[in-house]
Amino acid sequence: MNRFFKRNIIIAIYIILFLMFIGGIFMIFKPDPTCFDEKKNQNEEQVDCGGVCGACPEEVIGKDLVIKDAQVLFGGENKYDIVAEVHNPNALFGGEKVYYTIEVLDASKNILAKRTGMTFILPNENKYIVEIGMEATQTASNVNVTIDKVDWVKFTNFDSPQIIVRNQRFGLVENTTDYAEAFGLVSNESAYDFHDVVINVILLDERGVPIAANKTVQKTLDADSKREFRLTWPHKFPGTIAASSMQAEANVFDSLNFMKKFIPVSE
Repeated sequence: MNRFFKRNIIIAIYIILFLMFIGGIFMIFKPDPTCFDEKKNQNEEQVDCGGVCGACPEEVIGKDLVIKDAQVLFGGENKYDIVAEVHNPNALFGGEKVYYTIEVLDASKNILAKRTGMTFILPNENKYIVEIGMEATQTASNVNVTIDKVDWVKFTNFDSPQIIVRNQRFGLVENTTDYAEAFGLVSNESAYDFHDVVINVILLDERGVPIAANKTVQKTLDADSKREFRLTWPHKFPGTIAASSMQAEANVFDSLNFMKKFIPVSE
């Protein structure tokens, strides 16, 4: 038994030495990663571009998103609501995952509150990022909104899903505990059913500047269906309501939310 055991030990040692020899030869002759090896290695953002390989061409990765405007709004005692308008300048690139950071600031640019989040954006889309109820014990006067990262997806073709908010109404409320309210009719005019549709409601003053924001989620909005919604503001906010902007969105990148119509290009 001892003789058999020793023989197996010797065989195992020879196998280990052989594998170490082969591994050493491989490491010696293994080519270094380059920007032309058709592999995503080093610190490249896409295959053979980004990082040490220089910027990716626009046909590989989308142009940067543009934050057109950002506002911090009074959201009640020690709370603030944030509205940021974001533009995607790409015709065939959508952001499957858009990571962002919001910082609420005081007059001296000190950070009072911070929140990170994730959304999505379609090709050529202007959309709102709306964050409700950020807490700050001091008076906020400004906000920073930064796009941290975008996971781009290229589409072979694109048609925006037709989810429209119709019959928009808004106004102050009398003889109730609420201060203001907004109504709308969200209409799914596409041929597809959505599990979740997010509705962002922005109230504007006579200059078109946001003065209040709110959001809601409509569950299971079937194709060719319509549904009413109502949002309220229990707190008083400065300014006079002159107009509204109500935007409905469904995440077409989420297979659990959308019967796929848009087919991204496989990399």
